[in-house]
Amino acid sequence: MSPTAPGRHRAPRQPLSARATRLFPPAPIVRGSAVAAATGGLILSFPAGASSAPAAGVTQLPAAPAPVVAPVLTPAAVPTVTPSLPARPAISGTLRLGSRGESVRVIQRIVGTVPDGVFGPKTHAAVKRYQARKGLVVDGIVGPKTARAMGLAFGTAASRSTSTASRSASRTSTSTSGVLAVAAKYTGIMYRYGGTSPSTGFDCSGFTQFVFGKVGVKLPRTADAQRRATTRVSSPRPGDLVFFGSPAYHVGIYAGNGMMYDSGRSGLPTQKRKVFSGVSGYGRVG
Repeated sequence: MSPTAPGRHRAPRQPLSARATRLFPPAPIVRGSAVAAATGGLILSFPAGASSAPAAGVTQLPAAPAPVVAPVLTPAAVPTVTPSLPARPAISGTLRLGSRGESVRVIQRIVGTVPDGVFGPKTHAAVKRYQARKGLVVDGIVGPKTARAMGLAFGTAASRSTSTASRSASRTSTSTSGVLAVAAKYTGIMYRYGGTSPSTGFDCSGFTQFVFGKVGVKLPRTADAQRRATTRVSSPRPGDLVFFGSPAYHVGIYAGNGMMYDSGRSGLPTQKRKVFSGVSGYGRVG
């Protein structure tokens, strides 16, 4: 008989999963924190799940730095810059037909006439057109309301000639004693068609033009042109012009109390007499 070798016994079989467990042990559960940047620079933290923990033996990378949030500027932190406004041009006072000086040049530049410093008929007409465009009272006088519409300061110090104030004051009486005194002085001169002087005689508009010229006010030559150059008024005062017909064929100087100075017709002298019928209106100069 041949000898019999003792048999070898295998170790009990283990499941494959058990081997895998020894080779790859489960990673311990590590609880960390997740970081989130909140609006306004506040940092909020909350627990993270087990799945966010690194496995054992794996080097963990350093956490990323928290984002930098720029501070929010409030309105109080923003400086406010208030620009300084330039001073407005100014005129010294009311300007009208016959006024002179630097203040007149200021308004002439605004209304587009030659800035010669003399408030003549062209400037007077240009001011009227300006007032009509702006919806103002159309009287050809630059007072507080017209000055404001022009962007001018009124009644404050301005460059002006020394005689401007006295001239402006004297123009206030242009429609009264000054004109009436001249008209009275030149009564008794016989009518002459086309006449414009005491030596040749006067027609109606030649007489009114001459009288107003003596007080420094230029009027157009004909009766209807003078009507257009004045401001129509419903309540006449001494020194206003009185017109007859439309277009006007005759003009006189209202003297008050229903009287007027005029050069009426051939055979009559310049005189003071009652205002006769047929009046078409009254006009104020300046």
